[in-house]
Amino acid sequence: MRTSLFLAAATVLLSSSQVLRSEAQQLCNGYAALCAKTYDKVVYPTTHNAYAHPPPEALAINQDNDIPTQLKDGIRGLMLDAYAASNPTDVIQLCHGSCKVFDGGPLADTLGAIKTFLDANPNEVITILWENAGKLTPAQFESVYQTAGVSDYLYTQPSGTTTWPTLAEMISSGKRLVNFVDSGADASVPWLMAEYDFIFETPWLIQKGAEYPCTVDRPKDGRRQMYVLNHFISRSLGDNTDVPQPGAAPQTNGADLVNHANDCQSVFNQLPSFVAVDFYEKGTVFQTIAQLNGVTWNNKVPTQPKATSQSGVASIKDGVNIKALGMIALTVALGLLTL
Repeated sequence: MRTSLFLAAATVLLSSSQVLRSEAQQLCNGYAALCAKTYDKVVYPTTHNAYAHPPPEALAINQDNDIPTQLKDGIRGLMLDAYAASNPTDVIQLCHGSCKVFDGGPLADTLGAIKTFLDANPNEVITILWENAGKLTPAQFESVYQTAGVSDYLYTQPSGTTTWPTLAEMISSGKRLVNFVDSGADASVPWLMAEYDFIFETPWLIQKGAEYPCTVDRPKDGRRQMYVLNHFISRSLGDNTDVPQPGAAPQTNGADLVNHANDCQSVFNQLPSFVAVDFYEKGTVFQTIAQLNGVTWNNKVPTQPKATSQSGVASIKDGVNIKALGMIALTVALGLLTL
């Protein structure tokens, strides 16, 4: 009897020790120190136009790596643009400006990639920031999300609540995919939350060489609980055409990012929640995010794009695929490019 009691007690102690050790070793979005932070107090590395990575026919790109690679490297916020698909089977297409200019494929494919990542990485929380350019309905979003099999991951913030769960709580609940949309949200699909109820954004159109602003751009009526620090630059080619600047990205995502983040933190007395960048693997994005989060960078180096030949996609300069540009006859842009 005494032996049985001793064994039972030993089993309980061992089990408790294993639980404590497991909790101590848990990482949330790559860092143990983030587990106790509430969702709104964490800074998330975010890719602007995350879907705009190079296929050969792309006019302009904002990222060198595809979304699965972005997630693997540590990106935890994705900016996506939604348009109605020409193929009714797909419902929603990821495009920029026009699907004729850049077609990032059906949303279902991207959600499938996100689901694969979430399935394999149970301690990660991901946010999607939607630009509803195609004025799609919440029901259309819900249809694609259900088909992609991600419904069980969707987080909904209770109405009227400003207190967010910790990352550890979200991970424990399994609700690890947060969605905000800039327009068109309603109560019929509560997980597709109105961005500007919770978030404000700094200006997004920053020309190369201009100062980085720390003002409220959207919504027009002022600040919110969280904010997007839009930190990406472009160069005007005239005719309302602005193109990304990959050649400047090491500086943009390096010292310029540190200064911009510090300036806006001082102005707003608030850390940004989403730091949105182009060409995230250039510069020191992850080191800067770690510093803002108050953690020591985990030394995880992002994937560098493979070198390409001088033909084909290698003709991308200043974020523009020259071959594609010529195909759609943007003669103004061609005249201003220095090749």
